[in-house]
Amino acid sequence: MSELFVDRQPAALGPLPAGYHRLFARLLDVVEHDERIRALWLSGSLARGVADAGSDLDIILAVRDADFDTYAATWRDWLATVTPTLLARELSYAAGCFYSTTTECLRLDVVAEPVSGLGETPHRRRVVVLDRDGLDALVPEPKPRPGPDPARMAGLVEEFYRQLAIFPPAVVARADWLLGVVGVQGNRQMLYDLFVEANQPLPPMGVKQWSSKLTPEQRAALQALPPLDARPESLVAAMRATEQAWRTTGRATLEAAGGAWPAELADAATVYFEREVGRGPE
Repeated sequence: MSELFVDRQPAALGPLPAGYHRLFARLLDVVEHDERIRALWLSGSLARGVADAGSDLDIILAVRDADFDTYAATWRDWLATVTPTLLARELSYAAGCFYSTTTECLRLDVVAEPVSGLGETPHRRRVVVLDRDGLDALVPEPKPRPGPDPARMAGLVEEFYRQLAIFPPAVVARADWLLGVVGVQGNRQMLYDLFVEANQPLPPMGVKQWSSKLTPEQRAALQALPPLDARPESLVAAMRATEQAWRTTGRATLEAAGGAWPAELADAATVYFEREVGRGPE
């Protein structure tokens, strides 16, 4: 058996506020006294080296195979020995894995894996904190990150223009302006997703590191879109501006990645939108 490795002050924790350091110390103490847990790693933005004061405390536990089912069935009891919580929810697709919010409003997210599953883990970026059995050596190297997917990008463009053609009957004809707010926001989200896909492979970063995934030009295009509220004139203007962003910056982004612009679909949907909302195409 390998010699026990413990890092009580991982450098990766440095950017987190003091409360997280206290939470980590308590967590490590619990893990050290729980022989079922054979290893502990930091994960998420901490492991990717991009953590800041807004990051979560993300950890991975390797649980002895013989104890995994029991741990997964009683993880709430285990969590209670670490910290009191306001909220704790298990991931529906991964037994024993959960996210939680402590009574200090700190965020502790835990992935638990059986030791036998380490060789196939999808969580490959991690920083070892405690390792009783040399298990860190079993974790595969991260897979190379792929470049842009033109097919996915083309699908986003097609979905936007499908939504543009839905807007007049579903929002304007029904006077459902709240639906319009959601629709315009969703279409801007898809434009953001198009930009992010075009920028792949990106450096590893967290989900909440939002603007960092964009180029300055892409950020400017999104920031230039007008604000909207649940009034007809605001929504129509916002949807029109969003279509123009898709047709200019969005089109250039798709074509630069090797995708073909769906001109017939885009033109027909735009003409229909303008006719139905009461203004002809410019």
